[in-house]
Amino acid sequence: MKCLDCDNDLLRLPTAQGPDLDVCPSGHGLWLDAGEVNCFVEDYLSLKQAVGSSGGVAVRTQTKCPRCAIQLESETIAGTTIERCKVCQGWWLSRGGLTHLNETYKGAAVTIRIDEQELYACAVARTKTLQPIAYDQLTRGNAAPRNMWFWGLFFGVALAIAGLIFVAGIQKFLHTTRWIRPPDVMLFYLIGGVVGGLGLFWYGWTVQQRKRLIESIPTSPIRSLALGLVEIGGQTEADGELLTSPFNELPCVFYSYAVEERVRSGKSTRWKTIASGTSERPFFVRDATGRVLVVPAGATLILPDERISKANWLGELPPLALAGLRRLGIATHGWMGSKTLRCREALIRQDESIYVLGTALAPHGMSHHIANESRLFIGDSRDHAFIISDRSEKDILSRLTWQMWAGFLGGLVCVAACAALFLNR
Repeated sequence: MKCLDCDNDLLRLPTAQGPDLDVCPSGHGLWLDAGEVNCFVEDYLSLKQAVGSSGGVAVRTQTKCPRCAIQLESETIAGTTIERCKVCQGWWLSRGGLTHLNETYKGAAVTIRIDEQELYACAVARTKTLQPIAYDQLTRGNAAPRNMWFWGLFFGVALAIAGLIFVAGIQKFLHTTRWIRPPDVMLFYLIGGVVGGLGLFWYGWTVQQRKRLIESIPTSPIRSLALGLVEIGGQTEADGELLTSPFNELPCVFYSYAVEERVRSGKSTRWKTIASGTSERPFFVRDATGRVLVVPAGATLILPDERISKANWLGELPPLALAGLRRLGIATHGWMGSKTLRCREALIRQDESIYVLGTALAPHGMSHHIANESRLFIGDSRDHAFIISDRSEKDILSRLTWQMWAGFLGGLVCVAACAALFLNR
């Protein structure tokens, strides 16, 4: 449906005590379907008597109903202008109108509260996240993105320092005969440090964007999911029989695993990942309003509690880990003898609370799986992030915050240290 004032698409947003409402992202007003106003006004009988009677005078307008394209009738009740359709019985209320009616018609046994400003704030956040270009046109803002001056200044200074170091190194190399003195290796280290600092800063910036995305998306009841980027929370439920984790044989609805081999590089050793994967079977997430199918393929996993199976002092892995490696077809012996392996796995159990940020999609040939009222499922999309975690949103934001500052401060320290070394040469 379109807004009556700006022709933008109305967004279907959940409310705290009543049904979902169609809200204009520009803040012009909201649409209530037939009977929905009853859920937000305590003394609805008095309001109903006032509408269409001596309490107001209905005037036919040129505005058409967003549902059935019939001309609306405008009426002023208790200082609030109501535009209503006589066919579908829907109401259009300008911004603040629903709050005013809620405050005017009090008197029910149960107090009804409506935070209309929060609805408009959520609509703006949803539009800004899903359609950034359309949001810029919507707000008619010509200003540069926030913090653009900071990023321009930082990268300009960093590139200038890197350029000075590079030019100084080239000049010194040209004036030095390779038979007399070797090239100044320190310059290459300085250039590498600047590049590494820029990389850390870029990492911090990407983490900051993910953090802002999570903060801007409101958590939706599963019953009220709409197409596009959504955020949900709830308990897991298997789609059929429970899965079994590969290395510990624990019941779960989802698992991920990685197999690492210890390899020698010179005098040091490191762990090299030789195999990794996840379960592919979808699972349900349910809350108090319903359940929705989650297809985990392609998701970014935040599952900190890993189970690690290591070899004992004799170099032998636990029997369950060996059985899992055989099922996965991973060899435990090489041409030089037994490999030193370790197996890591993370899993999500039945009825475990999880957080999901992903794209609600319409099913294609799999509608028999879908159990939520909107008949959608949540999966991966090239346009949006897809995150599955067994941590709460608060814990995820805390984790992303320290990762962001680690990237920013680490990059700043690297660039500053390289600049100091260059100036003191």
